[in-house]
Amino acid sequence: MSTPPTRSARRRRNVRRRRVLAGVVSVIIVAALTVGIFGFVRSLGERAQATPDTTPAANASTPTPEAAAPPSFDTAAAADQAMAVLADYSDAARATEDALYQATQKLRSATTAADADAAQAETQQAVDAVKADAEAYRAQITADAAGTNTQPAGGDVAAQMAYLHQYVFSYNSAEWGDYNPYGGDCTNFTSQGLIARGWHIDGTWYSKGAMWTASKPWIATAPMAAYFDKLGFGYSTEADLDRVRVGDVGLFSWGETQAGMDHTMTVSKVEYVPGGPPVVSFISHNSDGEYRELTHALYVEHTDSTVRIYHIP
Repeated sequence: MSTPPTRSARRRRNVRRRRVLAGVVSVIIVAALTVGIFGFVRSLGERAQATPDTTPAANASTPTPEAAAPPSFDTAAAADQAMAVLADYSDAARATEDALYQATQKLRSATTAADADAAQAETQQAVDAVKADAEAYRAQITADAAGTNTQPAGGDVAAQMAYLHQYVFSYNSAEWGDYNPYGGDCTNFTSQGLIARGWHIDGTWYSKGAMWTASKPWIATAPMAAYFDKLGFGYSTEADLDRVRVGDVGLFSWGETQAGMDHTMTVSKVEYVPGGPPVVSFISHNSDGEYRELTHALYVEHTDSTVRIYHIP
């Protein structure tokens, strides 16, 4: 038979029990806290993975916009080069010239490579259209005069103009004479230019070179107009300059003089003007000059004047 524990022994045993119980509770609390903290951290990680970062640096798969490339060529220079075609093809219809001008305006204003390339293609199409229209017109006036024209069609306009510019101030009088002292050398000078272009002397229009060996159509304005009419050439007036080109011949009637034709000049430049008629200039003797502007000659140098600008096939 065992001896019952004393009061002090029971007290010590109860203390030990409480200490063990407290240790177990502490372990349980620490374990619970540890699980909670790690669970919270893991939850944050999962939440971060579930929510994509929208910043460009963190999301490399999202493409970033890039600035459009600028034109790879000088658009203004290209536009100027395209418009320069009108110097030789000013006899194209006005509508085709306007289309070329509008295309070059797009080209000038292009700020990206794509826009510049598209505008350049449109401009080239417009250039081709101007050339084709002018060449078709020249073929038409050549065909219209085929039954009456005895001079070669076409010819070398560049050679015609080179000759006239060479002798506009320094006359070639040793070869063709100088009629200024006898009323004017203007028609004689124009005839020389046509010879340089490739025309030939015939029984109506001729000069043997020495003074007073030339026919009236060679040295006088009204007879030259009659000769052109006989050849079947059409002409424009100051009211319609659309089909005028370099190398054509202008025959003028000054308003302040008696009725009749007074002066002959050759077209030396035709300049396109947006929204208005072209500026037409002439090269001539008498009032010697390389670029005498049409309206100035008609209304400033003279008054109430008119002109026939014959289209030379």
